Amino acid sequence: MFNKKSDTDYGSYTPSDTSHASATAALAPSVYANTADANYSIINEWLVMRGDLESEADILVKGKIYGNVKCKMLIVDTGALIEGGIEADEVVVRGATKGIMLTKKVRFEKTAEVDSEIHHQTFSAEEGARIRGALKFSDDPHGSKVRALKGVATESTH
Repeated sequence: MFNKKSDTDYGSYTPSDTSHASATAALAPSVYANTADANYSIINEWLVMRGDLESEADILVKGKIYGNVKCKMLIVDTGALIEGGIEADEVVVRGATKGIMLTKKVRFEKTAEVDSEIHHQTFSAEEGARIRGALKFSDDPHGSKVRALKGVATESTH
C-alpha cells in the first residue's frame, strides 16, 4: 500500500530455505507473490533504520541500517549500507558494510565495499570487491563472537 515498487519486485533475492539454489541465483518474482507466510524481510531503499534488527529468517537490505543485524541469511544489496555487527549463517554483500561480521559463509560481489573484521568458515569474493579489515577463518564463527567483541573492547580502551 505504501511501497513505491510493486509487491512482487524482489530483485535477485534468494531465500536460504531453497537448498537447490545458490545465494546469487535469481528468484522468480512469482515465487513469493501474494504469499502471506514468506520467510524473509526487506529493508527498502528509502528506509534508514537506527537500532538492532533480529530475525529467525532471511533479510534483504536495500536501504541503510545503523545497528547490529542478526538473521539466517543476509543480503546487502547494491547501494545498501549496514554499519554495525552482522551475525548470520550466510551473508552476500553487494553494497557496503562496516563492523564485525560473524558468518559461516560469506560472498562479496564485485560492487561490495567492506570495512569489517570477518569471522567465517567459507569466503569468496568477485574481482572488483573492495575489502578493508581482516579475514579470520574459524570453524565456529558464531563462537568467535565473545573473542571478537572482547578485541573491540580492548582496542577501544587503549
